[in-house]
Amino acid sequence: LVIDEMKLKLSLRPFISNVHFILEKNLEDACSPTHCTVLFVCSNIALSCLYTLQDTSSNGTFVNGKRIGKNNRVILLHGSTISIACYANLFVYHQLSHDVPKEIESDMLKKRYHIGRVLGSGSFGTVYLVHDAISCKPYALKIVQKPRIGVDPSHRAGWMNEANIMNRLNHPCVIQIYEFLNEPNSFCMMLEYMQGGDLLTRIIDNEYLPEHIAKFFFYQLCHAIDYLHEHGIIHRDLKPDNILLKDGYDFTLLKVSDFGSSKFLDDTIYMRTVCGTPEYIAPEVLEQGSSKRYTNKVDIWSLGVILYTMLSGLLPFGIRESASNAEQITHGYFSFAQPVWRNVASCRVKKMIYDILNVDPTCRPTITMLLQCEWFRDSSDVLHARYMMNLPDVSSTILP
Repeated sequence: LVIDEMKLKLSLRPFISNVHFILEKNLEDACSPTHCTVLFVCSNIALSCLYTLQDTSSNGTFVNGKRIGKNNRVILLHGSTISIACYANLFVYHQLSHDVPKEIESDMLKKRYHIGRVLGSGSFGTVYLVHDAISCKPYALKIVQKPRIGVDPSHRAGWMNEANIMNRLNHPCVIQIYEFLNEPNSFCMMLEYMQGGDLLTRIIDNEYLPEHIAKFFFYQLCHAIDYLHEHGIIHRDLKPDNILLKDGYDFTLLKVSDFGSSKFLDDTIYMRTVCGTPEYIAPEVLEQGSSKRYTNKVDIWSLGVILYTMLSGLLPFGIRESASNAEQITHGYFSFAQPVWRNVASCRVKKMIYDILNVDPTCRPTITMLLQCEWFRDSSDVLHARYMMNLPDVSSTILP
């Protein structure tokens, strides 16, 4: 940054340090409170560039009238004013390609966060990577457009229900919501950002997961579902797409997300609504038109399908051409005949999958029984998972 000496007030010069503040450029995902200086980001699907300013002065650097503090940094948003010492508006930061998505209505969001690249999109809305301009902390901003949902009040109530459920949850393996905004044309959820992507992508990238890594993830997943069921919540749409990973390491923290289909459920209430993803849906849910009702055992079934998929890279149902997917699910037709299963040495995990994928929900194990299963006994992977979740290293909590 070069300034013409003639344009700089004489009274200001004594307050300027040799290196007063620093601007740098880097990758968007690299912007975290542990890094320093400025980001410049351009991705193929990106919206904009991201810059941060680090104060290295003795007399202070101010952004929008607030002192940053030596060695601290902030993200510069379009129109941010930069001041040295007590002098206001010495510089104004202008972003040449300043295009905030039209679906972001909230002025508060525009003023407080840098809106970055698209993390994902669906039929109802989009998820953006955003950064808090003050703390530089990344978040996932989920925006659901009301016109896409339709005018049915029950559909819109479903999104309110998701926020209501998430606000009550606090578990290391459950995604956290920080803010919910009900705008005229959209719902906005500020969610925890998981840099590692989803479990489905991890499985596809590796074809399948080795047994010890699958055990590490599955133990965390069971702990999350145990927490939900203890609090009277049934997820109803568990699948690898809805399971997010903290980072790209093999052993990383896992978190359950997407509570749009979740419901509060106590011991006396049964569900009859058909929902969920077909490949992971329990047989009792598929049996529409019958008098059958279902409980949180539908989540147990989904866990079995997820475990099968992690270990093999395949879905348990849909392999037989002689029967439809629904018929295979309702009759429990699956096997371990595929060659990939030769890589799974443990008979315990196969037995557990058989027990979980029982078409009779009353015969399926509870989530407590799963956490006490033989496959998890005396396992360093389980101890590692407990460490990642900040749970006590006590063997009695693992063994029955």
